Amino acid sequence: MTVLNKDSSSSTTCSDSESQFKRPTVYERILLIYSRDDDRFINRRNFHDCEELDLGDMLSFLTSSRKEGNSDRAIKKYEFGNKCIWETERQNQWTGVVTEDFEETKFESWFIELIINQSRIQFTQAPSIGFEIYTNVIADKFAHEIKNTIDGDKWDLVGKSSFKKSVNFFTSKWQTLEAVLPAFPCKSSNFEKVAGTMPDKGEELALRKLIRFSESIRRVYPPGIIIWIVSDGHVFSDCIAVDDNIVNEYGRALKELYLRIKPEDSNPVRFCSLPEIFSLESSNFLEDTLEDVELGHYLPTIIDDESELCRKILVTACDTDSGKLREDIKTDNHPRLHLFRGFSKFMTEDLANHPKISDISKKKFKKIVANVAFEMIKRNDAYSNLVELVFPFHLRFSIHAHNNAGPKFGIQLLSVQGPNKCQAINSIGDHMAPSTTDLLHIPTPWHNSVVTIDDNDTYYIIKASKVLSELKSGRGTGGWDSKRLHYYFFSH
Repeated sequence: MTVLNKDSSSSTTCSDSESQFKRPTVYERILLIYSRDDDRFINRRNFHDCEELDLGDMLSFLTSSRKEGNSDRAIKKYEFGNKCIWETERQNQWTGVVTEDFEETKFESWFIELIINQSRIQFTQAPSIGFEIYTNVIADKFAHEIKNTIDGDKWDLVGKSSFKKSVNFFTSKWQTLEAVLPAFPCKSSNFEKVAGTMPDKGEELALRKLIRFSESIRRVYPPGIIIWIVSDGHVFSDCIAVDDNIVNEYGRALKELYLRIKPEDSNPVRFCSLPEIFSLESSNFLEDTLEDVELGHYLPTIIDDESELCRKILVTACDTDSGKLREDIKTDNHPRLHLFRGFSKFMTEDLANHPKISDISKKKFKKIVANVAFEMIKRNDAYSNLVELVFPFHLRFSIHAHNNAGPKFGIQLLSVQGPNKCQAINSIGDHMAPSTTDLLHIPTPWHNSVVTIDDNDTYYIIKASKVLSELKSGRGTGGWDSKRLHYYFFSH
């Protein structure tokens, strides 16, 4: 748990028993992000169910106060009643953040300026007559081409209308749709699941699926769609026993793969990560503002300074847990308890045979898994909050199995039909899909391996160990195709 020291502009650690005294994070203080001109607010996003601000008075105040701000700063701060307004000019628009009135630390001031500069809030207004027609077609295409559906799916009940509301933001302005997908972190450290540490055929198939969906959207809605892959690799790498440098290499290789397969006339997939969001060098970040922050590290991994600093910024600015998570996982049938058990089960499987912790006792292993699961939930919450600040209007895609009520919508990264179809299977022998779905993850390339079987034109996704086991048993021949980057298997 981290708290900001108001006097020293830095953070210190505290126990859960002290968490009620935790200083609110910047995320918890932000009430509104906006863009405007001298006549109106163009785009705005409210946070934390804030009370309705008098936007007319606020606009008049800002227009008359521009010359009264601090002239030595690119971003000017104003007091407006019991609120603070932070504002700068970007691309012929004013972009700003409204917070509750508080005495900010150096770190908090830096982070607010970062959000003002990084938040993708500037979308111009263009005439768009009959935009609802495009919205309806886009929603139907999403549902039929990429949406993941689980038991208890609520798309038809409430999700579709929520999805269309987000789409309307873009179609009403005749703007390129934008979606954000936290995914493609790195390969699992469990080599019973994957064949290596770098992107392979699985990532290629997933990227091709996203590209194909974007081209489908562009055929019916000319502005098209941009899908932002926001890698969460550095958010969790130390929790999943992956070295930071491996995450860096995976990210570089993923971008190179995309450049090889992307359409020549479009660029529908973009990439972003913690280091790119925080832009430490160009944003003049002062490292000593977080020198007292300590994160929980429970596994032996190689940690690089930049990645660790990014994690510290993330939890210090966007963590919203004040001890409630600890209480939630002690409460019978609480949804967070089920989530904690899901993370624990998943990490038990992922770390069971990891060479760096294979010689510890079962009791110690269980404790490590519990600590890792708890840390991952906290960081995941903080990361979700950061994504919301940087991409405030974007469609929220997810590789988790949501019920699609919104605001997040689960997608299938691998096609079960059409070109490059890829089917999840339990074993080489039966080619049958798993009877149960892992609600924590829809089958992904970074937790599995791809195999071709006999002359079937379908790709299959499966744990690497199951392919190797079948080969060892003598029930077939095959191996790893180093050119196409997938396993192949021919039955005897």
